[in-house]
Amino acid sequence: MKVGPSPQWLRAKIESVGIRSINNIVDVSNFVMLELGQPTHAFDADKLKGDINVRLARDGEKFLGLDGKTYSLKPDNLVVADQERAIGIGGVMGGEETAVTDSTKNILLEAAYFLPASIRRTARDLNLPTDASYRFERGVDPEMILRASQRATELIQEIAGGTPAKEINLAGKLPPNPADVSLSYDKCDRVIGISIKPKAIDDILTGFGLQKTSAAKTTKWRIPSYRRDLQRDVDLIEEVVESALRERLSAQGLWEVRTSKLIPRSAAAASSAIELRNPLTEDHVALRPNLISGLLAVLDRNVRAGAERVAIFETGRTFLPPQAKEHRHLGILLWGNATSAPHWRLQGNYRLDFFDLKGAIESLALPAISFRRGDHPDLSLATEISSNERAIGFGGQLREGRIDAAGAVFVAELDVDLVLRGAELRKTFREIEKFPAITRDIAMIVPDEISHEKILRTIEEPREPLLERVDLFDLFTEQIGAARKSLAYRLTYRDRSRTLTNEEVNEVHARIREKLKHELGVTLRE
Repeated sequence: MKVGPSPQWLRAKIESVGIRSINNIVDVSNFVMLELGQPTHAFDADKLKGDINVRLARDGEKFLGLDGKTYSLKPDNLVVADQERAIGIGGVMGGEETAVTDSTKNILLEAAYFLPASIRRTARDLNLPTDASYRFERGVDPEMILRASQRATELIQEIAGGTPAKEINLAGKLPPNPADVSLSYDKCDRVIGISIKPKAIDDILTGFGLQKTSAAKTTKWRIPSYRRDLQRDVDLIEEVVESALRERLSAQGLWEVRTSKLIPRSAAAASSAIELRNPLTEDHVALRPNLISGLLAVLDRNVRAGAERVAIFETGRTFLPPQAKEHRHLGILLWGNATSAPHWRLQGNYRLDFFDLKGAIESLALPAISFRRGDHPDLSLATEISSNERAIGFGGQLREGRIDAAGAVFVAELDVDLVLRGAELRKTFREIEKFPAITRDIAMIVPDEISHEKILRTIEEPREPLLERVDLFDLFTEQIGAARKSLAYRLTYRDRSRTLTNEEVNEVHARIREKLKHELGVTLRE
């Protein structure tokens, strides 16, 4: 085996996520952690004194870490040790004395599962958060240990010319797999508020890696080892309903992100968030009261990396002060160019705007959705979002100065529980029309206080049988006069059983024009 610099592809992979290249052995260990989520650690085998074991540290025991610092350990800190001293802080960091260097000839590769609470306590006591502890604290997949060890071995053979030992030494017992969870299709419908076909539920849960072990009105599901968070039937129901939201937003071209439930001190002070008693770092001192701050951090990193478009969403828990009551929220953020390259029908790129945000929200298929002018301290253009006359969230354009990004930033945040209570999650299809449509335009000057929603309601109620759709395509406010605006609508007419004549359409269109003048007092532009 030859320890030395890593090949270019390996260095590029780990450095792209902020990990410094050390040598080919250490880099392989970090790469496997990123690839499979399972940390591993390589010791210089020739520097070990006898066999190794896992034990609790002795009170005041000293340990020299890979970062060059000496730590004073406590009796509840877990360590990996040989027969003479600690050679690693379990699940957190390896030791300088047994580190792999260019002179290393033989290595001992360790892969393990540690109890999340133990690693979290040790990392907090020592104020030593690491990439490994981050993963162990949240619970790694126990079934990934041997797979990660095998993957690292294969890469060391390929890159460093290593020869693996003929056997693997195993110690300890893996935690048992999660217990099966029962789910009633009827309860799923009651909780969601609409009927979802059992096959659709089965397909969603199977797609997450679950396996159905019994088939009836109440089914049993085998939970994979990497989803230990699924413990009750409501956990499965949550996966079903949030999956539908993710599909709809992904179809709109948005990317799903995951951000931390903990926020830095600066953000906590600005939002009166609930602070932790023993925060690990200054970047994780309080529970997030909303999703917007996390999405803005994602935007900031992407802008610094040169991205021209950021269209993202997140579903997750928020904790509202003062009692830290938990809510499931959906956050959306749009910024930058609408497409990565100019469309062939356009002269150049156009920027994402409020109507793109509105379209993403409307794609959720909420019943009787409406947007009303609202007020929000962080938004210069704010709207209140309602479904069936019940407020479910807010959206709008972020005030300038909140983030260093050229151009407007649009955000929205919805209460997922309220959204799902009325969402139509069924897929709908419409056959291709057999007969052509006829369009007519209406341009009008109206007072500012008359909203688009009111105009739309006037046009559509009572519904003209031949009127298929109404689209706003122009808004003009300059040189119109004080407190007035010019709006233009395109009305589409169609009959599904025959071709319409111009005379029929003109008659219906004239009635709508007269109704607008009579009921709203608008001035029609010819």
